[in-house]
Amino acid sequence: MTSSIKELAERTIALELSVMRSGSTLLKALMAAAPDISSLPETNFQKFQSATAASEIASLCDERIVVLKRPAWFNETKRYPKLPNVPNAKRVILARDVHTTTASLRKMVFRKVESWAPRSIDNWFANKYWAPVYANLLDRFPDDGTSNFWIRYEDLVQEPIEWTGKLFRFLGSDRTEGTDSYPPPKGYDWKWGSDDGGDKIKSLTVQAPKIPQSSLDILERVQGLPQVALVRARLGYANS
Repeated sequence: MTSSIKELAERTIALELSVMRSGSTLLKALMAAAPDISSLPETNFQKFQSATAASEIASLCDERIVVLKRPAWFNETKRYPKLPNVPNAKRVILARDVHTTTASLRKMVFRKVESWAPRSIDNWFANKYWAPVYANLLDRFPDDGTSNFWIRYEDLVQEPIEWTGKLFRFLGSDRTEGTDSYPPPKGYDWKWGSDDGGDKIKSLTVQAPKIPQSSLDILERVQGLPQVALVRARLGYANS
């Protein structure tokens, strides 16, 4: 593994920020299509706070560009993300609209009894988790194309080649051409609970999902919540 000061200075550390169930496994996998970008399992970048944080992160892989992904948990709405103690880290922020995120969160939390979960929980997911996390990220990391790169999941799956090309160039990768496919993970498996783990991610190609009526019903219920409406507008999502 790289360890010299010169080699550490040449590394790029990119943090992938998002809420849970936002498509972050797909985004990380697409970045790993570039040979100089890492393919790592979900890694809590917030733990790297010591004086040796840069070398600890650099030791995780051999690739020049190290991508660390760890979405915000439910109890972190006010303090996510705690940035690692490294200079000049870049941020890649993935946004996904409130209704499809909420539908996925329902499945994650309630699993087989998801259909029994009350509709009122959707308001909590949307107003107390999704909205405050993205409001915080928008305030702290405006899309400047230099240190912060914002990408919407919906745009990524509709135009993956265009958006991954932009992302590769933002990260300074040797690869500048975009892609709509990606390699399997190196040395680990995608598994539910940290990464995605579903059949769709294992297809190794981008598939734009069909939004079911149940998700559209969630949007109808939550889009009028004041904080949700404000954040959706800031992210460029239009009301139905």
